[in-house]
Amino acid sequence: MKGYGQYRSPWLLVILLVLGGIFGGLIGQALGSIPALAFLREGRSIGLPVTTLNLDVLAFTFGFTFKANLISLLGFIAAFAIYRRL
Repeated sequence: MKGYGQYRSPWLLVILLVLGGIFGGLIGQALGSIPALAFLREGRSIGLPVTTLNLDVLAFTFGFTFKANLISLLGFIAAFAIYRRL
């Protein structure tokens, strides 16, 4: 059973996962510039394309795209491991 002092905010997990994905993606892009490691740059895009709802008075633009490569997935795993150790 968790005690009062062991509460971890879910927002901390979200922030760590975002940072882990960003840093992993950057490292993957940097390592992917080496010809032998070009496969690290490849990734998959998942999400919703940009869509605009125009109501003449007000316009809303929606969209979300997530692109993950191998190293960014490792960044997510590392971020989750850091969260678990806190």
